[in-house]
Amino acid sequence: MHQATRAVHAGMDALQSEPTPLSPPIYQSSVFLFDDLQRAGDVTGGLAPGYSYARIGHPNADMFSAAVAELEGAPAAATAASGMAAILAALLAARGEGSIAIAEEIYGGSVAIARSFLSPLGVACTFFDAHDPEAIPDGAGAVLVETCSNPLGSLTDVAALAQAAHRKGARLVVDNTFATPYLIRPLSLGVDLVVHSATKFLSGHGDVILGVLAGSRELVAAAQSLLTTFGATPDPFAAWLGLRGLRTFGVRMEHAVQNAAAIARMLEAHPKVRRVHHASLQSHPQREIAERFFDGRGPAILAFDLESEQAAEQFVARLRWIRYAPSLGDVATILLHPATTSHRQLSPEEQARLGITPGTVRLSVGIEAEEDLVEELSHGLAG
Repeated sequence: MHQATRAVHAGMDALQSEPTPLSPPIYQSSVFLFDDLQRAGDVTGGLAPGYSYARIGHPNADMFSAAVAELEGAPAAATAASGMAAILAALLAARGEGSIAIAEEIYGGSVAIARSFLSPLGVACTFFDAHDPEAIPDGAGAVLVETCSNPLGSLTDVAALAQAAHRKGARLVVDNTFATPYLIRPLSLGVDLVVHSATKFLSGHGDVILGVLAGSRELVAAAQSLLTTFGATPDPFAAWLGLRGLRTFGVRMEHAVQNAAAIARMLEAHPKVRRVHHASLQSHPQREIAERFFDGRGPAILAFDLESEQAAEQFVARLRWIRYAPSLGDVATILLHPATTSHRQLSPEEQARLGITPGTVRLSVGIEAEEDLVEELSHGLAG
């Protein structure tokens, strides 16, 4: 079954209702009722299926989790109140008693989890070059990388990293937000847990904050227990919006990925653009990985380098309908400036070491007509 077909129907088996509605209802209730003490005790204690208190679980979250599990080819999944909550729960569930190793090229929020939350609690966190599987430090219990890095779109050989992590007794957690299961399913390559900011491409309409993680039943259950304890489970309406957005996931991704490739070619040929970062281009440093695991395609995200921060500011100011927004994965094309937004937690030296320049612009490509996008970006670069 194609991912587009799977996305339309996924998760419906988790809905226990007779008759079954075509559009799932929103179970907007914080608590569920029982007819007897035995049933209440069994459900609350996890001895029988059912729902008791929405922080512990509710049908909308279960439907979204089941849908993402199908898309990622996972035995189980758990939905979180945000992508950050999903990352934190995944790392804590995966690490055991070991330290946590995090790729140097990664979302600034993941860096903040390590530096501002885990390290002060005594959890040792180190950073390593994810392009060298042997660089995974000894003693790591969990390793966090991205299939496609934020913001420059570096690709990671997650199959090689999974093998290396397992040799060292670590579990590999992969953030698949940029690539999505439309392009790659990391669990099939030996990864232990996959996480998403479902706010982005999975939901796809800029109207919900949501996270999700998928993997083995054992690890997902451990992560779910943490989410429940932290109170980091989603509310019913957020999970319902996520599932509604997921129905168009396949058609959205196909169009956005094609648009991104066309834009990458146009920008690479433009004299004002110093460099374009997109895996569809032959110039991409991990082009071989793109051919092996991504069917030669790149994500619906790309970055490009202009001469300076001033040039980036002028480019943004000249655009007419492509907007500046600190997010990605929407049906509309949006952009941001990583140095001052997504990666502001890093020092200028750290940004430079990762290839982020003051003139780097990240573009999240939407589903508009290709020719309109090309014309709008050309207008922004003119003058």
